Amino acid sequence: MKVLDFYPANCKNCYKCVRNCPVKAIRIVDDQAQIIDEKCIACGKCFLVCPQNARNIHTDLFSFEDALKSRKVIISVAPSYHGIYDQPDKLIGALYGIGVFAVEETAVAAEAVTDLFNRYIDSTERNNYITSCCPSVNLMIKTYYPELSDYLLPIDSPMELHGKMLKQVYGQDAFVVFLGPCISKKYEASTQQYNGIIDAVISFEELDMWLKNKSLTVDDFEPQKPSSQAGKVGGKYPRDGGILPGIKNAAKDKGKTILAVHGFTECMELFDAIKEGQIQNVCVEANICHGACLGGPAIPKNSGTLFERKIRLNNRLNDVVDERWESTVTFDFEALSGFNRVFGGTPYQYPDYSELEIKEVLEKIGKYHKEDELNCGACGYDTCREKAKSVLEGISHLEMCIPNMRMKAERLSNVIFEVSPNILILLDKNMRVVDMNPQGEKAFNISVSRIKGKDISMIMTQEDFKYAIENKENIIGKKIHLPNYNLKLMEYLMYIEEHQLVLGIFSNVTDVEKRSEELTELKLNTLKTVNNVIDRQMRVAQEIAGLLGETTAEAKIALLNLKNIVESEEGEMK
Repeated sequence: MKVLDFYPANCKNCYKCVRNCPVKAIRIVDDQAQIIDEKCIACGKCFLVCPQNARNIHTDLFSFEDALKSRKVIISVAPSYHGIYDQPDKLIGALYGIGVFAVEETAVAAEAVTDLFNRYIDSTERNNYITSCCPSVNLMIKTYYPELSDYLLPIDSPMELHGKMLKQVYGQDAFVVFLGPCISKKYEASTQQYNGIIDAVISFEELDMWLKNKSLTVDDFEPQKPSSQAGKVGGKYPRDGGILPGIKNAAKDKGKTILAVHGFTECMELFDAIKEGQIQNVCVEANICHGACLGGPAIPKNSGTLFERKIRLNNRLNDVVDERWESTVTFDFEALSGFNRVFGGTPYQYPDYSELEIKEVLEKIGKYHKEDELNCGACGYDTCREKAKSVLEGISHLEMCIPNMRMKAERLSNVIFEVSPNILILLDKNMRVVDMNPQGEKAFNISVSRIKGKDISMIMTQEDFKYAIENKENIIGKKIHLPNYNLKLMEYLMYIEEHQLVLGIFSNVTDVEKRSEELTELKLNTLKTVNNVIDRQMRVAQEIAGLLGETTAEAKIALLNLKNIVESEEGEMK
């Protein structure tokens, strides 16, 4: 059964779940976070930190609701409820109010587990002992520290043992529900060894949401007591270090130092130390959640801080008179449990990559030398080398290296700023120069160090800049003339509202304008020359026409004279 996954979300550039996952059991595929089942320890840390609340957790609410209608529903409530709820007895009242047949504290079984822990420690010889009540710790050890598996106490967890007890008392047909602050209990209940013992696992958070959907809250019900309540030994189990008081004598008799760790960082540091032989002869209570079960990932949002929860639980324990729970029912504990628990999880085999493969990835993210490996953890991995391995494994991207991407972005922006042929000036809302590029320094004959922080009026009028800021408008393609610098510019002012800055981009069109003027003058001179030529041609044409007219008249006179001569000669001949 798949217990945890993410709903589709805008995971791009977030990676918060990757950074917070203690075992890096999350891959990013197409900018979407996905849980890697074979690596996951079901701690729920990724869900706690997800800013988009993209939590997809298997729920048993539907089967629970159906069971309320047709079956005898028995609730095993985790003892942490005394610290999580301001009025815990009202929670019990709410459970009875919605139709639950019986409610018993899981801590009742915790006291039996304490006895079984003691019996096991007394009867065995181990270098170390590690309690096994936290499913995520068990998964972490089996998956990542298989060398330590023999140190796990092979005893049922209080939830599992209580489920067996309840089935024995109320019948195998009873619908047994574990109610608590834990997500990994869903995984534990689904394992083959305990399938059918716990029929449903519901978190306190799920129950509160279920009641809310029915327009109810825990406060709407009258307070009641559970059918059975534990004493102090079982009641301490939700606290960090709460298991150890019940087994410390047996551990000390074996020459062990008792040690409590909570939070995945402390757990991993301790397990590393035991694995390397740096620490030996310890009896360890380990909880994956900071604050143990009181810091579980499925606690209602209105339960207050971890410290408030601790205070409420401590106050309850102070009111408990009995050290141990006295059963009014006879249980066959030998039939219920023994030293035969099998822990889930398969050792994870990390792929083996060559130094050359790792180096190639490192170079792709700008890590050419050892000093380039910042090991900042921004990508979610403790070292740059671990990051490179994750890329090779296909569970992360090169782009997840934040310093490298920032360096690239800054390098690109700096290159653009430095080599742009345009004058670039950045101003704040008070008309002070924030930055200016080399083209600006050259054009205005002033260094950026001298103008930075000074009013723009030192080099040019602030009128247009002021207009852009006051009106939150851009100015596009305005021609301006700065005669003091013999400059003609095309002005583009961009107002950046988010930062209340104005970016001025000035294209130097002085030479273009000069060439345009020269071309215009050339055209005018050419037109004048052409006009003079035309005038001269007209005069020549007129002169030619005049000369042609005179010669034509003379030719005509000559022809007339010739005609008269011919005519007179013909007359004489007649």
